[in-house]
Amino acid sequence: MLSTLRRLANLTLVERALLLQLTALSLGLRVALTTITLPRLTSLLSHIAVSPLLSQVPIFHTRCTVDRLFTLIDLATAVSHRNGRCLPRSLLLFWLFRARHEPVELCLGVIKNRTTLEGHAWVERDGIVLGDTVSFTSRYALFLRLSS
Repeated sequence: MLSTLRRLANLTLVERALLLQLTALSLGLRVALTTITLPRLTSLLSHIAVSPLLSQVPIFHTRCTVDRLFTLIDLATAVSHRNGRCLPRSLLLFWLFRARHEPVELCLGVIKNRTTLEGHAWVERDGIVLGDTVSFTSRYALFLRLSS
């Protein structure tokens, strides 16, 4: 918790504005995930991201480096999704990379741990994992890849 507070304190004014927007969008994704299928949602996000008017949403996202976006998205989803935040985080990454006109894919994988089945979501660009580690994502068997 203390490290999160330090990270928040070190944000610029633009980054704070972007974080607020990303948190709101993350909460919106939480609602959308209960009403829209994932393939339909990724298609919708992809179309919104490349539309001339909506490609600037969230405002200021083009002013941040990719590394800062990863940090801000992590903070936003930590606030809005306590558990199981990999899917909203990956959907936000998917959206923002599409807004930057970069082809990305949303990947979903599963792993069986003794008696439970666990899932994970991540984003790839040209086969390279973004905002996650290959050592972690490689543990999961890929079962769905959604393109932009």
